[in-house]
Amino acid sequence: MTIELRLTDVDPPTAEPARTIYRDIANLPDPTTLGITIRYFNYNDAGLYMQITGSATGYTFTPINLGLLASGANIYKNLDNFASRAKPTVAQLPNGEMSENITLTLKGYTDSGYTNLKWTFNRVVTVIWINSTDAAFTVDELDNFDDGTVQGWAAAAEYHVESGYPTLAVATNYVLSTPYSLKMRQLNGATGETRSRLYKSFTTPNKDKVYAIFDCRVTRGHYGARLKYVNFQRDSTALVFLGKPYDDVGADNFVADKWFRIVVPLPKNTTLELRVIIDEYTDTYPYSAYWQDLYLDDFKIISKS
Repeated sequence: MTIELRLTDVDPPTAEPARTIYRDIANLPDPTTLGITIRYFNYNDAGLYMQITGSATGYTFTPINLGLLASGANIYKNLDNFASRAKPTVAQLPNGEMSENITLTLKGYTDSGYTNLKWTFNRVVTVIWINSTDAAFTVDELDNFDDGTVQGWAAAAEYHVESGYPTLAVATNYVLSTPYSLKMRQLNGATGETRSRLYKSFTTPNKDKVYAIFDCRVTRGHYGARLKYVNFQRDSTALVFLGKPYDDVGADNFVADKWFRIVVPLPKNTTLELRVIIDEYTDTYPYSAYWQDLYLDDFKIISKS
């Protein structure tokens, strides 16, 4: 192959692991949009102008011109609002679930006008929709923080975080269910990279299907604080990575200031730690406005036999 599209950090020539996108229809807007982080490669003997698009029944995809990628290079790119479709109805999810496929198509052009197509690469991705409010599911954990506590969540500094940070508290400024959400604030402890994590341990139910549902939002202070990635982990294993690996560039790699939802399957009857890691770049230190806030609300673990 001369170009390739991946959804993981697994490097060729190792085969790309099968990837599934999980989505929950509960309280989603209609129509609903899909965002995704991709990683694309150019093995051509010259640079190529890359484009990404997709196709699936009921979806609308907007082709995105990704620009010139040098020969032998690869890059991560977060695609916000990459596709849209009508939200599935409750009736379309018998027993609370349904599955569909989307085809992601990477194209490589030799010209900046995207007219001379040289290579095409397709990757089929399964999307599994669930309805977390369906009677088939048991709600095993609901952390909505509306009792005014952090409900067992904790925060820890990972890299270059200012002394005394990250802090953790309930908040009222951004919530999904009133009156409170959970807010972790990190403050840069040096010029360059700052990274913190939010975490909590759980023992999953002994059911055939177990899902964790995160509703999150990241906001930032000064424009010099740039969001690089948000990484959802089970213990130290990445489940969903959004953005791109850290770089010293004053640009966002993931969209801040909006709620987004992540749904991940979990192993049954297992004690594990779920983590949400945020990573930022800051161009000046010290500066007290170079902060980022991670909000979490209505976190759920659901299961069914």
